[in-house]
Amino acid sequence: MDAQDRLLTIREVEAFARLSKPTIYILVKRGEFPRQLRLGPNRVAWLKSEVLAWIEDRAAAREVQS
Repeated sequence: MDAQDRLLTIREVEAFARLSKPTIYILVKRGEFPRQLRLGPNRVAWLKSEVLAWIEDRAAAREVQS
């Protein structure tokens, strides 16, 4: 984890990835999206760097397919 990295809430992840909450959790379960960090019994977050890397990977895959 980078010292400048920050934690994202599910709402922030939804906004960055442009995916719904259920879709995010389905992709996490399939191993196709970064896993969340458990912060407490009812609190999770994602590393911003991992979410952004996932987005960059998707963009790179699109460029290869073109």
